[in-house]
Amino acid sequence: MSEETPVTRLMVLTPDRVVLDDTVTAIRFQQEDGWRGVLPHHAPYMTRLVNGVLLYRLPGDEQPHYLVLFGGTLEVKQDMIVVLTAAADKGNDLQELARRLLERQAEADALAFEAHIEFTKVRSALLRALTDLPVAPEVIR
Repeated sequence: MSEETPVTRLMVLTPDRVVLDDTVTAIRFQQEDGWRGVLPHHAPYMTRLVNGVLLYRLPGDEQPHYLVLFGGTLEVKQDMIVVLTAAADKGNDLQELARRLLERQAEADALAFEAHIEFTKVRSALLRALTDLPVAPEVIR
């Protein structure tokens, strides 16, 4: 008598698309302190994800499949795993996925640097405007 392999639904969502919605037998993902895994019927769980790789296995397929994730959160619910991430790419070549992750990180770093420069300019202009205010007339004081 053969038993069916337990499965769970894996959904990976970005702000603009559904990257993956499939039935899986297991996942592994990266966190700051190492790798974690989730199997079907796992207890409810929620965690923050770091930029890295998510490995998943499909029923009847021994080959692992990969997603590169750009941070986010992972929640395990009853018979479902939901990943919310800023960006994700599928692939089977880990070197190519690592390159894509580094490119996305470089883009995010450049945008953050530009935002910091703009914030500093606006803050400086505001401070100059506040220090250049005329003295209030004696009647108002």
